[in-house]
Amino acid sequence: MSLNETVYEDKRYTLGKKDGLPYLTVDGETYKLTCHPYEPCLYITDENGSMTAVHNAFDPLSVLWVFKSGKTITSITGFEYDALDFCRMVEYAADMVNIGIDDAERVFGGRAKKKNTESEKKKEKEKAADGGVYVRPEADKIIEDDPALDVINEYPDVAVDYCLVRNVDEFKRYNAHWFALLWACRRLFVDDEDEAIWHFDLGKADAVQISVGELFAPADKSGELNYRSAFLHPPYGDVYGEADFDRVNSSLFPNGTDSLEIFKWTTDWSEYFDEGHEWWGALCLTVYDASLKRFVVILASATD
Repeated sequence: MSLNETVYEDKRYTLGKKDGLPYLTVDGETYKLTCHPYEPCLYITDENGSMTAVHNAFDPLSVLWVFKSGKTITSITGFEYDALDFCRMVEYAADMVNIGIDDAERVFGGRAKKKNTESEKKKEKEKAADGGVYVRPEADKIIEDDPALDVINEYPDVAVDYCLVRNVDEFKRYNAHWFALLWACRRLFVDDEDEAIWHFDLGKADAVQISVGELFAPADKSGELNYRSAFLHPPYGDVYGEADFDRVNSSLFPNGTDSLEIFKWTTDWSEYFDEGHEWWGALCLTVYDASLKRFVVILASATD
């Protein structure tokens, strides 16, 4: 490899070497990638000099060589990576100071991996350290006691899934919404044994920002599935009316809609959406309410 070379590049990431040193650029912000010569640690250093250590990770120079040859790498936990996966993992781990590779790989959600005893041993240690109870990593991110959830529970037949997520990270705009979606998937798509109910890989997800008007657009049974039509017209027949839709959203957004920021996501990254793709449709939205500092993740997928 030359001293200056790009190994992988897309609209968000650039992974390569500059002056012989590995780096990753994420949405214009560049991180230096180094490693400890004796302990298997990947060091991620941002433009301000703040460093994150990812333990039991990779030598970035070796990683670049492998990706340049068109091959993949496998971590100690059993996850197989391509270049985009590596970029996603580094982005997720950055700014966390110290993190184990198995925790950093939670960005992959319920993706299947090779059998690995080391990760299972670590999970058992986590259980023992917490009195025998495994603490889910998203536990402090998910809101379980909001009054809006009481209202939503009054509509058990609605074909829309909701998840409320705290804005506990310092990410902004697209990245903040992406991580909110990740935590929601960890809550909705993974069971209490940390096994996937629906496999998902958010590395494949993409989104566009939409307006409040688009979020609450009129239902159109003959058009693309939108939020209102998902709520009002499930595949098994109309159940609720416009007043019900308004009541739920008044509880979700009690301060109005002026402070909402909305992203609409693709739906080709999880088994959850497979049934909706058959006919009815699939929907994935993240709505950030700056007045409440929380996200509402809205998902829909069903079949007849």
